[in-house]
Parts: sequence; C-alpha cells; structure tokens
Amino acid sequence: MHHVIWRVLRAASVLCALAASGCLSPLMSGGGFFEQEDVRPPVARVRLPDPSDTLTIHCTVRFVMRLYHERTEESFSSHDPVAVLFTKSGITVKTSEGVELGSNLTGAVIYASEANAPLYLNKNPYFGSFVIGREDHQERMVINRLSLEKYLEGVLTPELGERAPNEFEAIKSQAVASRTYALAHLGQYPDAPYDLRADVSDQLYVGASQQRDWVDRAVAATKGEVLMSDGSLIEAYYHSTCGGRTEAIQDVWPKAPKPYLVSVDDDTACHWSKYSEWTETFDQKTLLANLRAYRKQLSPPPIPDFDRILDIRLEGATTGGRYRRMVIVTPQAHWVIASDQIRWALGRPSRPGTILPSSRFTLDLQRTSDGRVSGAVVTGSGYGHGVGMCQCGMIGRARAGETYKPILLHYYTGARIVKLY
Repeated sequence: MHHVIWRVLRAASVLCALAASGCLSPLMSGGGFFEQEDVRPPVARVRLPDPSDTLTIHCTVRFVMRLYHERTEESFSSHDPVAVLFTKSGITVKTSEGVELGSNLTGAVIYASEANAPLYLNKNPYFGSFVIGREDHQERMVINRLSLEKYLEGVLTPELGERAPNEFEAIKSQAVASRTYALAHLGQYPDAPYDLRADVSDQLYVGASQQRDWVDRAVAATKGEVLMSDGSLIEAYYHSTCGGRTEAIQDVWPKAPKPYLVSVDDDTACHWSKYSEWTETFDQKTLLANLRAYRKQLSPPPIPDFDRILDIRLEGATTGGRYRRMVIVTPQAHWVIASDQIRWALGRPSRPGTILPSSRFTLDLQRTSDGRVSGAVVTGSGYGHGVGMCQCGMIGRARAGETYKPILLHYYTGARIVKLY
C-alpha cells in the first residue's frame, strides 16, 4: 500500500478511536480529525500477528466500516459479521451472505458504534478500531488502534499470568512500567503505520481476550503514571527472573549507561521462581549443532564453519553475575560472542529451538582424551536479559508487603514516578 494511503488510514483511525470512546460522533467526517493525534489519554497503534487470507469481523452492536479506494471512500454499517479478504489486487469486504461491499480496496477502518463495545477478529475481542491494509501492496497488516489504558489491560495478564490478591501491588508496578514502555515507544517505527507489536519484540498483547478485574483495577489505580528521569520517559525494561541481582544495561546490550538501569541486589525476592536455579546438559552433538546453527544465522558468518570445539571460555564477569563475552575456540579461529547473545548461541537442550534462560551461569566442560570439548553442564539462575525490573522479584516484594512505588524505585534507581494525565 502506498504510504499516503496509510497516512489517511492512520488519521481516520484516530477518529474511530475517539468515536469508540464517546468523544465524537462515530460518523463524523471532514478535515478536522487529521489534527486529533494528541488526544488524552494517548492512543496506541498495535500491529497484531500477521493475518490469514480471510478475516471474520463482528461485534455485539452495530459497527462501522470505512472502505478506501485510491481516491474515494465509502461508509457502511452492519450488525452482522463481514469477511475481509486479502487479494493480490487489494482488499475485498463481503457480508455474511456474500454480498460484496468493496473490492480492490487500499484499506479499511472498522470500529464499533458504541463506547467500550469490543470488535471481534476471528473470534478474538479487541477494543478500539481495526486499520486493515497492505504495505506497498505486499505485506498484510491489521492494526488495532485504541486507548493506551485499554492497551495496558490487554498486556498485563499475558505478561504476568494469574495473580493472587496479595500481589496486587506488583500488578500496579507492572502497569506503570508497561505504560512507560508503551509511551516511550510511540513512533518508534517512523516509516510504519503502527507504534507497537503485539509480541515479545515489544510487549505481549492479547486484546480483550483475557480480561481480569484485578488488571482493570491496577490500570485504573495508576492511570497516567509513568517513570521519568531527567525530564524524559525512562527505558522501562523488565524481565521474568533476575536470579538474585539485576544487570546494568551496558553490560547486556551495546547501549549507553542509564542511571536508572544499574545492577541492583534483589536479595531473595525472586527465589520463589522456578527459574531461580536451573541446569542444562549439552552432549557433544547438541552443543556443536547449536553453535553451528547460530553461526549460520549471522551475516556474514564471523568464522569459518567447524566440526570441532577445542575450548569455550567465559570472560568479563559483570556485577550482576553474567558475562560480557563467550569465546569459542575452533581449529580455524576464535569466535567471540557478546553478552546476551550467548543465550541464543548456546540454546536450550531441554527445549530445542529456544534460548538459554539466562547468561547468569557457570560452565562445566567435559573433554575427550585428546582435549576436545565433548559436552557441557550449564548451571544458572534467572530468566531473561536481567535489565530493569525483575517481575518475579516485584511479585515477591508485593507478597512481603511492599507497595508499588518503592518496588519500582528499587529496580529503576533514581527514577521518578510522575502522573502525566
């Protein structure tokens, strides 16, 4: 789809988000809504998982469809489901009886006519509106545009799972961290018609399919609250389990130091996690296969291919107990793998195709009689990159009676909690 069409759809979806929240008549049109970007509360544009060829959309109330051709626009409303088909020539929209409402479309914007009525995409409910199109006539996209607060309601449950009443302060902590992350990343893809992805590349997001009262209450109790440092939103990274100590950002990724992302002692707060301690055992075949597969993914490959490993060394221990480098010694060359990429390079034998839980580990090598590496036992602690807030530690602190503000300021050292709206 041409970028100009995405800009039109983006602007139209602002109107739809406002209409769905009751701020505007759902059928209002005209030039004014193009300037409605800076609404309060903020609006997020979330790219949903790549869609199938045919989508089914319905709603419990009447919903409105704005269908876009290259230079014209048509509007329809319906109580009944519609099918959206991606074709080589664009998008086709049909009623449940097969009546064609539009074909060869450049895009569509769909929203409910009543505030807080979810739209269903292939049986999965979402608040806000859908913006549907093809990027440069190739890549299919469905973007869910909605209030940032409603977005958070779709983030907290998949991020944290089911939680107990004595963990409510942890849910509030996550709400503030996730809100900060989302706001700081609005506009992060300047050439794309969305701000966030619905997967782990940003934050897990499942729409309204896992609604929980305790999530709604935590989002409402912290409405508009974010973490800031030196007048700017912080980079609110978080992870599952630190294993006893978090990590400074520059020791994990090639990023500049941040005063609020330093290594902090978590004591025993996350020791209840199943990843507080773990062990992975590599036989010779698995160790060699995993390292060769990771090498092959890199472009260009950093060293020639190899069929033997002479040594593996861990170097540059960090304050948090992780490593800055892993050196693989082969007959042809030395290969240096940096910090968090160690997890991808080694992989996880107990769950093939996944990465090592953490780079906070010790390495016990086994060798053949001629000194070659024949296997390894990796004993570690933690799950995730280790930067920022430890989610299991935050839950442990809530169980011990800490409230959400001290929890956040423990992990994000020196940051301030500010109410933006």
